[in-house]
Formats: sequence, C-alpha cells, structure tokens
Amino acid sequence: MALAEEILIQKDVRAEMRDGTTLVADVYRPAGSDEYPVLLTRQPYGKHLPVVTSYLNAIKAAQHGYIVAIQDVRGRFGSEGEWSPSMNEFEDGYDSVEWAAKLPGSNGTVGMYGASYFGMTQWQAAVMQPPSLKSMAPGITWGNYLNGDQFRGGVRELGLWLYWSQGVLALDTLLREYGGDRERLKELLPAQVHTIDRLPEEYDILPLMELPDPANVAPYMYGAFEHGIDSDLWNYLNIDGRYERVEAPTFHIGCWYDIFLGETLRQYAAMKEVAIRRGTRPPRLLVGPWTHNVTFPSFAGDLDFGLAASGLFLNYRGDVTDYHLRWFDATLKDREETLHDQPPVEVFVMGENRWRGYEEWPVPGSREERWYLHRGGILSRQEPEESSPDEYDYDPEHPAPTIGGALLMPQVYRAGARDQRPNEERPDVLVYTSEELTGDYTAIGAVYSTLYAASSAPDTDFVARLVDVHPDGRAIGVTDGILRASARESYPAPGVIEPKEPSPITPGEVYEYVIDMWATGIVFKAGHRIRLEVTSSSFPRWDRNLNTGEDTKDSTHGEVARQQIFHDPQHASSITLTVVES
Repeated sequence: MALAEEILIQKDVRAEMRDGTTLVADVYRPAGSDEYPVLLTRQPYGKHLPVVTSYLNAIKAAQHGYIVAIQDVRGRFGSEGEWSPSMNEFEDGYDSVEWAAKLPGSNGTVGMYGASYFGMTQWQAAVMQPPSLKSMAPGITWGNYLNGDQFRGGVRELGLWLYWSQGVLALDTLLREYGGDRERLKELLPAQVHTIDRLPEEYDILPLMELPDPANVAPYMYGAFEHGIDSDLWNYLNIDGRYERVEAPTFHIGCWYDIFLGETLRQYAAMKEVAIRRGTRPPRLLVGPWTHNVTFPSFAGDLDFGLAASGLFLNYRGDVTDYHLRWFDATLKDREETLHDQPPVEVFVMGENRWRGYEEWPVPGSREERWYLHRGGILSRQEPEESSPDEYDYDPEHPAPTIGGALLMPQVYRAGARDQRPNEERPDVLVYTSEELTGDYTAIGAVYSTLYAASSAPDTDFVARLVDVHPDGRAIGVTDGILRASARESYPAPGVIEPKEPSPITPGEVYEYVIDMWATGIVFKAGHRIRLEVTSSSFPRWDRNLNTGEDTKDSTHGEVARQQIFHDPQHASSITLTVVES
C-alpha cells in the first residue's frame, strides 16, 4: 500500500459532548478525498506533548492511511469542563467515538489506542458500546482500581497517587484556573513548583490529609484518601464484571515492571474468555521488560536487555507504532495478512534476553512449582521440617525503602530491575535463598507467595519479593507484591479481588496470607540463585502500615510490630512460580 505523501494537521477540532461541554482534539489526516478509519485516543496530559505523541506516531499512522484524533479529556488543557479523574470517561468516551466516526474523511469505523490513563479511557468508552468502535489497543493500563491504581493488596499506592496528582496533573489545572489573574498566578506558581520539587520529602508527611496542595488544584487527591477498598465508588469505576459488554477485539501491551502488569494480564484473560464464548477474534498480548514508560527503552533499572527489547526495534519487527498499525490493519481494514507472521502472544524473557511467541497466555504446557521457606534462610523445593518461626520487628517510623520495581514515582526513585542488597542488610528483611542452580530455570507466568505469619499488631502488612541472585552477588528484583492483613479476605487468591470491609487480625494468631506478585518472564541462569525476600514495607511506593489499625489519612501514631514467619509442615510458607521447559 502506497504511503500518503501529504499529511494535514488540524488543531483544536471541537467535539460537543451530550451535556454541551466542548472537548478539543488535534486531528492528523492524509490529504485527498479518500475515506479512512479513525484512530482515537483520549488523554489528560496535553494532546501536543511528547508523552502523548511519542507513544503512537500520528504522522506515520496518517501516512499509513488513518485519520488520528488526539483528544484532551474534559477539564484538561484545551478542553472545557471540570477535571475529575475517571469520573466522566464513560459518557465522554462514547460521545467522542461517535464524533470521531463522523469526522470528514472518516469511513465510519473507529479504533482506540493509548497507554495508562488513555488506556483506561478505552475501557470506559468500550463498556458503553459505541456502535462505531471496532478495535482497541489498551496499553499498560487498568480496569480495577484496587489492583495497582489506588490500592495493591489493600494498601494505598501512595507513591503513584501523590506523584500523579501533584507532579503530573497539578500545573495544568493551576494555569487554567489562574491564567486570567497574572498576579495571583505569580504568587501560586512558585509554591506549586516547590511542592513538586519536594515530593520525595512530602511522602513522609502524616496524616495524609495534611499533604500540601498550595493552590488547591488537586482536591481529588484528598478525596481518594477517603475511599477504602470497600467503597461503592469502585463498583462504579471498575470494569470487572463488564468485559462482556466490550464488543471490539483487543490488543494488550504490558511490561514486567509496570504498575498495571497485573491488570493487563487480567484484561487479556477476560477478553480471551469473552472471545471463546462468542467465537470471535481472540485478543493478542505483548509484554516487554519495561517500566511504566511509553517510550519503552531497552533498559529498566540496573539492566539493559538489548536492542531487540527496545520499543524502537521490537523483536526486529519495527517499533510500537508498527505493532499498532498491523493490528489496526487487520481489524479495521480486513488485512489479516499483516498478522500472519506474528504470534498471538509475544513475551520478552529476561535472563536469556529474547522474545518468545506463544498461542495464548498462560503459556501452553506451563505448570506451577512451589519453593518452600526453611530455617536458616534456605529456599528449597523440599517441604519444610519442624522448625521455629523467623522473627523481625517492623517499625513504621523506619520502613524498608523502595528500591526499584513496578513504580510510577519521581525519577529519583528509579523503577525496574534494581539491586536489592541494601535492603537485604536490614534486620526487618528476611532473606531465603536457593542453592546455586545447575541448569537454566525458566519461569513465565503467574507468581505468588503463601506466607503463614503472625503479628503482635491488630493490623500490619507483608511484602514478598522475588529476586534473581547473580554469581557476582547482585540481587536483582524481579517482581513483588504486598498484602494488608486486614484486607486478606478481599484478596483471597492471585487475581481475585472481592471488595469487603477490612477486618482486623488477632495479635499472635497465625494467618495464611496469599500475596499476588502478578507475573514474570525470566530465565534464572545456571550459576544463579532464586531468592525470596519477606518484609513489611516498601516505602514510599506503598503507604506504610502504622500497626495500630488506624489509617494514615488521619493518624500519625505508629507502633512497632513483632512479626513471625512460619515454615513448618503445618505452616509451609512458600513462593509459587509458573515454569516452562527451557
């Protein structure tokens, strides 16, 4: 197919929503009189800014025979209305899809694309069933707010939420509200910038309701703190239970070190079930070794996974835009041949640093293997013998710090594959390590830890982290998870979320905690060792537990908790990996 030689760019194209509010979009189109499918994305970060335009190259897509519409959502940048995160994207999404279908030069079919928040806007539009929506490509996004967006295992995603509210969103709101009052803006702008610059220090502030918002431009930050895991708000926002309403086929993009990896895999699984029941096109999945970064560089934390891991050169098949265009060519232009040489599931396997292709996820032929905790810090496939529990003190005044992992926080907290040795030297971090592997050990799939634990506190947290120990001693974090003791019945098994009112634990009583660590794709190479870290905090990524049963939103008082981790035949604590033949 010949590429379009001339591209027209229209700025601030208006779309009227059902309540009369006008949203604006930049529209990229091939010149000429032909009709084309429309690719629509809806986001709050500024339709002209690199964080948006670098994810899918709109000019390249227009050259390829698409009209591309990049829209500012309600209350952001050029669009009218009041900004309230997530609350208006159902109706506005439907209206925007149908507006895009009627753009001049449109052939009436619309595909949606985008990452993170503008991945979520796809799901909220799709469950409204706009008739013109024929294809979707949600990337690094979520459908359930309790699984990586607002909470993880019942614990607030403090690192993400404070950074997103103040560091990412606040300035545009400030400029919108005070742009007409230059003197007031001159007064407030330095204070807001100072707040952004001090985010690492502000994570320490308690209670959370006293976090600074000097220009009063992020009221939703405080509003979010008022909603616990059992709030009715999540019933309104969550897509769980509504995937059956999504009629468009889906292409899912995820990252091993992404804050929404668990949700990406749950969405894929949900849409696979929908496709099986309907007999329609199955979803496709791409998972790389990336962090929550829409440019998908080849490096993440302390490791570089090679050029083929880069979003610019994916598996030698082109860049992220090329992957999107092949998907949309098949689903919007009936060009099935564009996907013939591309497996339905492609995952990058760390350690061996290459892509593998499969027909579906979970990987066919994979199986679960359990590694048990033993006295003396040993991790083994052998079941444990009688032994006394390991103990440590967790002090919320001195929590274990966040080192890498699946983060979206200020850049001083480098996300991704980071060396955990500084934390492993702490007395409040237990370490269980396997013998040196005599051959390669390949884990591709779900990871979870089952801990039998007791605490002296009425509520506390437990963190489990999988680590790849290199022959030179580096202890590279692979994946982790957290579970609040009072939320144990809301997260009864990996991938299962049942919002319930939190219930305290009885101090000194042993409970089973199943910690969903989501998934990974890695070869633990011969000569390496597998390690499990157990602790009670990763701050400030996750809100610290005060060990009192009180909430940090309105409390500052914490107490030291004595934690016990059991590993005996009746309480066989373990980590479960999903393995495949190498």
